[in-house]
Amino acid sequence: MQLRESTDQLTGVTETLMITLYARAIEAQRSESILSDCKAVEIIEHLDYDFSKYEQGWGSQLGCVIRVKILDRIVQNFLETHPSAVIVNLGAGLCTRFSRLDNGEVRWYEVDFPEVIDLRRKLFQETDRHRFVDKSILDFSWMDDIQRSPNQPMMILYEGVSMYLSEADNRALLLQIGDRFAPVEVLFDVISRKLARGTKQHDTVSKTSAEFQWGIDDSKALETWSPNIIRKQEEFYLTQFLDYPQRLPIVWRMVAQLFPFIPLALFKNSSRIVRLQTGTHIL
Repeated sequence: MQLRESTDQLTGVTETLMITLYARAIEAQRSESILSDCKAVEIIEHLDYDFSKYEQGWGSQLGCVIRVKILDRIVQNFLETHPSAVIVNLGAGLCTRFSRLDNGEVRWYEVDFPEVIDLRRKLFQETDRHRFVDKSILDFSWMDDIQRSPNQPMMILYEGVSMYLSEADNRALLLQIGDRFAPVEVLFDVISRKLARGTKQHDTVSKTSAEFQWGIDDSKALETWSPNIIRKQEEFYLTQFLDYPQRLPIVWRMVAQLFPFIPLALFKNSSRIVRLQTGTHIL
C-alpha cells in the first residue's frame, strides 16, 4: 500500500490550497473538461486528506477552473511577448501552472509558507528555472530571493489569496512590490465586500477554519493606493458560469433561462480578476 503524504500541517488559510487543487483535479477527470491538469490528479492520489467535504461545492469548483483558465491565458500571453520573463507566484500552494506554461526560458518562483513549500518539495521537482521560496508573502524578505536582470520583464501573480489578507496587508504588499520591482505587472483576483462578509455561507471555505478578510467593489480604487498603480485589465470571470448551463443546479438553470440578467449581475459582482501595472512605463 502506498504511503500518502500527511497534510496535518495545513490549517486555516493554508488548507484552502486543497480547494483549488481538488477543483482542478475533478475538472481534469470530466469527459468535457474546461481545464486539463493531469498533475493535480496525480497529486491528490499522494495526499492523506479528506477531499469529500468539498464535493457539494459546485460553485467553487466551476469558479476555480474558470479562474485558472483565464489566468493561464493572461500569463501565457505575457510570456509570448516576454519569453524570458520572471514570474513570481505568491501563495502558490500546490499550483501546477508552471507545468502548463513553461516555455523553456521563463524563470518561475513559487512563494508560500514553509509548511506549504515543504509539502510542495515532496510533490514537485525544483529546478534552476523553477524555484521554491519558503516564506510568508507578508515577510517581504522573499523579494531578496528573486533573481532578476536589469529591465527583465516581470509578472507577479497571486490566485485565491487577496481575500485572506486585510486591506492594510494587501496595500502594503502592492506598495512593496512597486517599490522593489517596478516596472512590474501584478495579476490577482478579488471578491466583493458582500462575499467577504459571508465566509460561513461559502460552499467550500466554510469547511475550513479560514476567514475572508477583505473585499472590494470597485477595482479602480486600487489606483488610489499609489500614483504609480495603473489598472490595465479587469475580467468578471464568474459571468462565464452561464456558458456552462449544464453545470448549474436546476434552480439556477431555470432562472438563467427565464431571467438571465439576475444570475449575470450576481456572478459579475462577486469576483473579478485584476491586472495592474506599477512603475514608470508600461511593459
